[in-house]
Amino acid sequence: MSKTDGWSAKKRQLAASLREDGYSYREIARRIGGGATASGVLKVCRKNTEHGSVADRRKVKPARDATRTSTKHTLWSPKKRAIAITLRREGYSYRKVARRIGEGATASGVQKLMKKFEQTASVADKKRSGRPRITSTRQDRSIIRLALSDRQMSSTKLQEQSGVIASKFTIRRRLAAFGLRSRVPRKKPLLNVEQRKKRLTWALQHRMWTVEEWNRVLWSDETRISLFYNDGQQRVWRRSGEAFKPQCLMPTVKHPLAVMFWSCMCASGVGRLYMVDGTLRAANYITEVLEKKMIPSARDLFLAPDAPATQKPQYIFQQDNAPCHAARVTVNWFQKQGITVMEWPGNSPDINPIENLWSRLKRLVGKEKPTTKQQLIETVIRTWHHVITQQDLQSLVASMPSRCAHVIKSRGYPTRY
Repeated sequence: MSKTDGWSAKKRQLAASLREDGYSYREIARRIGGGATASGVLKVCRKNTEHGSVADRRKVKPARDATRTSTKHTLWSPKKRAIAITLRREGYSYRKVARRIGEGATASGVQKLMKKFEQTASVADKKRSGRPRITSTRQDRSIIRLALSDRQMSSTKLQEQSGVIASKFTIRRRLAAFGLRSRVPRKKPLLNVEQRKKRLTWALQHRMWTVEEWNRVLWSDETRISLFYNDGQQRVWRRSGEAFKPQCLMPTVKHPLAVMFWSCMCASGVGRLYMVDGTLRAANYITEVLEKKMIPSARDLFLAPDAPATQKPQYIFQQDNAPCHAARVTVNWFQKQGITVMEWPGNSPDINPIENLWSRLKRLVGKEKPTTKQQLIETVIRTWHHVITQQDLQSLVASMPSRCAHVIKSRGYPTRY
């Protein structure tokens, strides 16, 4: 240990100052006291003269050799293992192979590598066993059976019901290994047994229809478009702490302003829009919708522009089972007009392609951000007639064979459409 290691910075500064004032080393040592010696004062003053400071020099650790390898895994990379095997096959001894590879490789290491390769035909490391699993295979199957029996059971409930002594995170990992992950359920209409039977019967009856036959169908429906449309898919870019910044909020209202629209479509185009005011009764449905909107739309979509006024278009009209649609007076009107109406299973929006068209229309209108009722109506009309393309319509109608197949496959339950 150096004689000046126990000196404080204050004592060193004092010794250097006294030496500059002409005091001898022995006198300085007596003045400082605390075991200071003349030789110690000499060293402090010499350091001050050489470095301009009385502070201890900082000890720097030697730089680590970048070529030095610390672990066997880094030493024996897949490339080096392949080189070692190739050199050994060419007749080099273990010692020569190790010298060629370098970086700490030894003859015994090359020998072990070759022995592993001869036994397993691979140079990859064996899979480590890791920490023992806390659940057995039988317990894993029990957890999976419980989850499949009640899909809405939480991981905490699964832990309690299965009797497995494990955390809820372990339960989730076991389910994930089987392909079961927690997801938000899709919202679909509730179907009773009778409705599922009708859906299945309808799909079986129409499963052999070609796209050309589906092109002859005029699809119709009503929808409500809100001024503050939100499909739940909107996202914002924000920093931490900006959650309630006005630019990062999605405004909602208790009773948003909305307008009800009726229209129709087929593969060749869209029909005329009708804005529904209040409840649509059977009489209004016939006089305002069918006679003034549906029939002119059918002529526009299924007849040539120069067709005579007496010529009637050949098509099948589709509508759901709303009260005004199924009323006796409405049924009689269709029979009198000679219009074929497709029999429709109730509660089946997933097999009506116009439902997907409504969703697209709402998204497009929402991007325009109308702020008044008049702006909303104008945006809907413009988008319906000028933004939606015929390719969109053809794609929707062409999906009908697939929709029928999915209904049959699901035995009448809701499909992904």
